[in-house]
Amino acid sequence: MKKVILLSLSTVLFFTFVSCQMGSGDVDSVLFPRDGGQVIAEFNGVRITDRYLATYIDQLNPYLKSRYNTPEKKEELISKIVEGELLAKYAIKKGALEDPALLSKIKSTIARYYTGTRMKIDIEESIQVTEEDMRKYYEENSDTYNQPERVKASHILIRVDENRSKAEAEKKARNVLRQARALDKDPRSFNQLVNKYSDDEGSKRRGGDLGYFVRTEDGGKMVQAFSDAAFALENVGDLSDLVETEHGFHIIRLTGRRDPIERSFDDVKRNIEQTLRGEMRKNSYENALENIKKEMGFKFYTERAAEVDLGIPDDVQQSSQKFDRERKVPSRERPKLDKEKLERIQEAIKRQAVEESPSPEDEEE
Repeated sequence: MKKVILLSLSTVLFFTFVSCQMGSGDVDSVLFPRDGGQVIAEFNGVRITDRYLATYIDQLNPYLKSRYNTPEKKEELISKIVEGELLAKYAIKKGALEDPALLSKIKSTIARYYTGTRMKIDIEESIQVTEEDMRKYYEENSDTYNQPERVKASHILIRVDENRSKAEAEKKARNVLRQARALDKDPRSFNQLVNKYSDDEGSKRRGGDLGYFVRTEDGGKMVQAFSDAAFALENVGDLSDLVETEHGFHIIRLTGRRDPIERSFDDVKRNIEQTLRGEMRKNSYENALENIKKEMGFKFYTERAAEVDLGIPDDVQQSSQKFDRERKVPSRERPKLDKEKLERIQEAIKRQAVEESPSPEDEEE
């Protein structure tokens, strides 16, 4: 309830400011239209009518309005609205519109209101998604809706190079394979072997993880021998025998499997329509904004904007930069909270959520 009053009050104040530029005689007619309805309250020559109050009441949720549908509660509701109007008039009289901070908030409210109402309606009415558009999108993105079987695997690579002959590499690989099999299917143990022995530096940081991939004959990027061996594994956790490729000897561990995806146009038609509508909505908004800029003679000075001082304290800037740096560190390398400390943090968050939960009185407002 308070939010509705504040939103409308901000709008009223802005139009009051505009009206003041037009002439003081027009202020009351803009703020408080004389619609000939039944007068509910009066102050300082202003009459608040039932028709004018409807501009507030119509914005309320029907269920919330039902809770005020008694003489006492109705009086409470209307009193709050009228008091907001009274304070608006008094604030203007005391020079509230001379505060630039208030004006900036009012104009932001007006902009959000316009983009969420008139502009939004115009954009929605301009969007037309045809059957042809949807079928074209389906054909262009067929790989998204129709995918072959995929598997996910991790591996340990023992390379053959100038410092290690093929026989030496195979001997070392078989020794690693024996260790892997002895450790059964424990993924943590396999990761330890990856870190200790694997020569594939790219996947080593991820515990040997290669992600999901399709068979080589379906367009997959894995070499044929590796692909065949990975897809031959039946259960998650299974280990392959040694697999020889041009890169050396691999020990492959299956970590996931996804069935083929086959979706017809009719299966995904509705999703495609929503996707296209979203794209058109975004483009329409950007085009509308560009047209408004042209109509209003908009100019933006980039170099001058870059020189604006945001007034950020040094400690805040340093903290923000530190956060950005830490966010770039791979998750596996970040320090982990011990279980007890993590549980304490989670419990504190729960307590804070309970304490900040709105009371029934707050919900009514």
